[in-house]
Amino acid sequence: MTAPALAVSGLTVRYEGADRRALDDVGFDVAQGEILGILGPTGAGKSTLLQCLSGVIPRHEDSAAMRGDIEVFGRRLSDFAGLSEVTETVGLVMQDPEVQLVNTVVREELVWGMENRGVPVPEIERRLQRAADLFDLGNLLDRFTHALSGGEKQRVVVASIFCLNPRIMLLDEPTSELDPAGTEGVMDAVRVLADEGVTVIVVEHKVEELAVYADRLIAMRHGRIEAVGTPREVLPGPAAPDRPQVLDIALQLSEQGHWDAELPLSVPAAVATWQSMTHDQHSDRNPS
Repeated sequence: MTAPALAVSGLTVRYEGADRRALDDVGFDVAQGEILGILGPTGAGKSTLLQCLSGVIPRHEDSAAMRGDIEVFGRRLSDFAGLSEVTETVGLVMQDPEVQLVNTVVREELVWGMENRGVPVPEIERRLQRAADLFDLGNLLDRFTHALSGGEKQRVVVASIFCLNPRIMLLDEPTSELDPAGTEGVMDAVRVLADEGVTVIVVEHKVEELAVYADRLIAMRHGRIEAVGTPREVLPGPAAPDRPQVLDIALQLSEQGHWDAELPLSVPAAVATWQSMTHDQHSDRNPS
């Protein structure tokens, strides 16, 4: 049986001086090429979880006491020599893009990590062009990073991590400053990466996007996992901290006896289902 891309068991973290654990006996597996969405209110432990999966905790967070096991493609994360080795396999995009921008020009930002790793120039050019296409950065390559909007900076940071060719990408609210079109563009790119075998774990408050793009969801609260499953399994349930508005409306209609079809997770799905239901009802009233 093929080992999962990521396997977590008994993961527990407590910050110095905290009155409760930031993570409390967390465990789950993620398959290669899977998109796993992490949901939960502020303080649920989502960002702490990503820091553990990327090796930042406990290596660079002295105030966090951690126990439990994390395996990356069958190898314990604690056995990696250091963060530099971890980042060859696992890429982390943090909430604040400013923290990860180190160069003055977008093109330099995208190639910087590859140059440091000694990637051959033809391969650098290939990855640079691919990143520009996937994340719609063609017209930004020669712009100063400090002059970019918040959303543009986020796209650049995600693209720069993509250029390092990680097998696992951890994204902490990668679309928080993006408009709907920008959000869709980034999530479409994430879907392309997953289709090519990259494992993606994404913390995101835009539940509508996760409902459409994620293969599975984890709902967290107070450092614990409360539900794991497909979006259709998790979002209608009580453990979901939030759900798409269209799903809420459909649930209300269902309770009133006005929705007897599969619950929709997106507006297009709701429209298609509603049209089908009303067409069937019309046909029943007017038999041929």
